[in-house]
Amino acid sequence: MNRSRALKASLLFAALISTTSAASWTGGVDNVSDGSSWWIHRHSATMKFDLSGSVEGDIAPIAITPAGRVLSPYYSGRSDLEANDVRLRERTSALEGTYSSEELIGLRSEAEADVNLTYAKPAGSNVWTITWEENWPVTLNASRTVDYVGKSINDRDFAGNNGDLVGASFLYNGELSRERNVALRLDRLNATVVATNETIVSADVFTTKSTVYDITSHSTGVADLRYRQVDSRGDLINLGEERYSGTYDITRKVEMESVYTNETEEKDWLSCCVGGCSDLDPCEIASWGEVGVFDCACS
Repeated sequence: MNRSRALKASLLFAALISTTSAASWTGGVDNVSDGSSWWIHRHSATMKFDLSGSVEGDIAPIAITPAGRVLSPYYSGRSDLEANDVRLRERTSALEGTYSSEELIGLRSEAEADVNLTYAKPAGSNVWTITWEENWPVTLNASRTVDYVGKSINDRDFAGNNGDLVGASFLYNGELSRERNVALRLDRLNATVVATNETIVSADVFTTKSTVYDITSHSTGVADLRYRQVDSRGDLINLGEERYSGTYDITRKVEMESVYTNETEEKDWLSCCVGGCSDLDPCEIASWGEVGVFDCACS
């Protein structure tokens, strides 16, 4: 059953639209005063996907005509999976040689919950806060082994999780053996835009997610390993790039995690009247006004 909902708010400084369906939603803010703009688009589905397979054999020439015409030996394979910006991509190409591989992939994705839009502007303030809350979880687990001996093999993979990236490339290898495990999890997302009548002040995308990438390899060509982690505004906070040329045994495990929660710290609003103001933040006291709470004297 398809489901759709449209949420619209017309403000002095922005046209704000959010649409949701079983597979996608879009939200954004356009400020008509200075032309600043920020938008987000998300797409997913409720689905289940499982794959298991193995390959073993010789990549060898094949005679295709009685006259002796030979088809050059070649192997290629690719995989592409994506749900709600949780991604896995794999590419393999190999020339004549002995090749074997095994692979397991499991993907679970849900896109049933409504995406909630809220916006608020405190009395007397010109600051708007617009928030989208998404609960479309995704889990992706994948394992793969490759063993090859021959003329040359290129084997590359890439795992992405809402801006965080990790992967490896093995190029021009005469010998390659590798074992890789990937575990990607997305729990929820919160997108928050703060804007005034004049401009968009900030835009943050808070995702609760984790990425684990584990690899063990033996290679005789070029090996590139890389990872990248971003913050709520998409700015780079961690980066790693390494290249090995020659014969290497490499073991690497990368773990990245982001957890965002909405927590409100409660204060004792009777502290002024009971014990004075010495243990309170001056900014909080100022919000009560000059008289204070219940006309108690704070100095």
